[in-house]
Amino acid sequence: MNFIKKGLIPTVLLFSLLGTACKQTVKEEENKKEVAMKRDVEKQNKLLRHVVLFKFNDDAPVEEVEKINQSFNALSKSIPEIQDFEWGINDSPENFHQDFTHCYMVTFASESDRDSIYTPHPNHQAFVASLQPYLEKVFVVDYWTNP
Repeated sequence: MNFIKKGLIPTVLLFSLLGTACKQTVKEEENKKEVAMKRDVEKQNKLLRHVVLFKFNDDAPVEEVEKINQSFNALSKSIPEIQDFEWGINDSPENFHQDFTHCYMVTFASESDRDSIYTPHPNHQAFVASLQPYLEKVFVVDYWTNP
């Protein structure tokens, strides 16, 4: 009875609850780290695809469109972070293309390669600037591959 009057039991209960809460918080942090590590491992086994679709102006000269195709392809030779590059012209019989005719796929190992090296690279910037007179619309989708 003296323990109750002196407040020792509530104090013991409080410390017990705090200890449990701390253990729970530590466990949650460990779980978060584990999930983040799993994501990193998964990304190591995946590739980042950067898909770009162009809808050229109706009056874009065929020669200029061909130069654009060659210039886009040349980026893979001047920016080593580009792991793979391919392109093609729409051949779908379905009428969902919304007049986008050219599709380009650039492959990277990481978001950093795409964002910190490729995007600001002077050759990429010059390429983007060269497109302006010839493009009506651009559509871009980036995704991590799921084997």
